[in-house]
Amino acid sequence: MKTILVPVDYSPNSKSALLYALKLAQKANLNVVVFHAFQPIVSPPAAYDIPTFIPELENEKVQELEQYVKACKSTLPDDVVISYTSVEGAEQTFGLAAHAKKAFHTAAVDYVPRGKYATHVTYVAKMGPVYGHIIKLAEANKVDLIVMGMQGGGALNQVLIGSTTLSVMRNSKFPVLGVPLGAKFCGVKSVVFASDLSRQPDKLLLTKLREFVKTFRAELQVLHIDKQQDPVANDERFKSALEVLDKQLYDMNYKVVLQQRPDVATGIQEYLQERKPDLLILSPQKHNILERLLDRSVTSKMVAYNHLPLLTLPLSTTDNQHKVEEEMENMEEL
Repeated sequence: MKTILVPVDYSPNSKSALLYALKLAQKANLNVVVFHAFQPIVSPPAAYDIPTFIPELENEKVQELEQYVKACKSTLPDDVVISYTSVEGAEQTFGLAAHAKKAFHTAAVDYVPRGKYATHVTYVAKMGPVYGHIIKLAEANKVDLIVMGMQGGGALNQVLIGSTTLSVMRNSKFPVLGVPLGAKFCGVKSVVFASDLSRQPDKLLLTKLREFVKTFRAELQVLHIDKQQDPVANDERFKSALEVLDKQLYDMNYKVVLQQRPDVATGIQEYLQERKPDLLILSPQKHNILERLLDRSVTSKMVAYNHLPLLTLPLSTTDNQHKVEEEMENMEEL
């Protein structure tokens, strides 16, 4: 992985995603492209005919974007660390411990930044529809990951992810990481990939999965929830999928967990609560968009119940360009 794209709209959701992405990128030494799309200001149409008008306006927005990122990074105060060193037998007066007349330690106070952020950051601002620019910018920069904000919970019948984030997750040729409001980056040490192993896993998806997990040296758990019967290790239904995993994840250690639960989403949720991973990985392109906006959707349930970041991975069959173009047209009308 080399580059991640972070679209922001100055909302609290995108601020959480931005700070998460900057720390994620710092951890893996990745380049970051911070992007903001804006709509035309209300003014006479003739103003947009001036060749230099739009570039000048975009340059102004880039400067505003840089200042916004700087302000976001400064909102977190430094941690205060007081290091006590024992001085056995000594009786010293210590000003910070005003309640104690005598102290048996020397103390050193240090101010530690709350978190380190990526330093290789590029800023881009474009006038026009956000969805179309995200897709084009991701392709132009050959990004490895798109990081976007999403809501952190709520009623199941609400659009929990957000229309733009949802559309990008559904149609992007790139992995998309949705960050809930208030999520804090504490490393990526453990990830759960929820997959239906009764079907043969998609090879491109597994390639992206392997790349992401190896970048952060995370522990990978592949979770299969069976609604019908108790799964067993030598079940013929899983033989093909397990062989594909073995081949595609050839240089990785991982676990496959087979469980029987009456409801897939509930089963995944219980597993996440028990294991407490840092990330959930799904492929929402296997689900119908209407189902994913309602409580029948596995993805929507995960967003509703969890405050975990959600990584969606593309499939090899993401060559349905006509669907992507249709989605772009719909988003432009919003």
